[in-house]
Amino acid sequence: MRKSMTYALAAGALFGLIGVSSAQASDAEASMLANTCNGCHGPDGSSYGPAAPTIAGMNKFYLVESMKAYKMGTNRPSTIMQRIAKGYTDEEIDKIAGFFASKEFKRIAKQDTDSALAEKGKAFAKDLCESCHEKEGYAAEDYPILAGQMLPYLRNNMMDFASGIRSIDNNPNMSDKEKRKKKRSIADLQEKGGVDAVLHFYASRK
Repeated sequence: MRKSMTYALAAGALFGLIGVSSAQASDAEASMLANTCNGCHGPDGSSYGPAAPTIAGMNKFYLVESMKAYKMGTNRPSTIMQRIAKGYTDEEIDKIAGFFASKEFKRIAKQDTDSALAEKGKAFAKDLCESCHEKEGYAAEDYPILAGQMLPYLRNNMMDFASGIRSIDNNPNMSDKEKRKKKRSIADLQEKGGVDAVLHFYASRK
């Protein structure tokens, strides 16, 4: 009886160690894969660069879908990310996205924003953007974090949407109703001259 108990405890300990080792190996692989992103997106996804977004703390599903869109060349045109994404399997993309989603979003790069313009943009954002980019752009449940992103990055993306280079219609994460509302919001911002104001508002968030 004692021998059986001893064997059972030993086996349980062994399988427990195997489980821990497997988890550690998976974490190590995810970290290794994610390290290749640091050159543009900064340590653990916290960007210092003006054109590369901070991806730490982003929604995992959003990151996965973005990487796959880059990989397939649909909805997310890019000369650099498209080439990089093609080098990863879907499983590796999932691990990379999980790694960055688990990190804290940190605003470590300093940037100058116009406070008067940002205050004006707050009203535009509340009226036209809040239904998707909730909590003044801080929320990360369904959409990317905008609060605290670098101004050139925000401007480049807005220009892509406004010009049609980046198509809202091809976004699989949005319903037809959401797509129509998003396009109308961008058009309204342009018509009311509020694009720069909104960008300064989101960039000014700490």
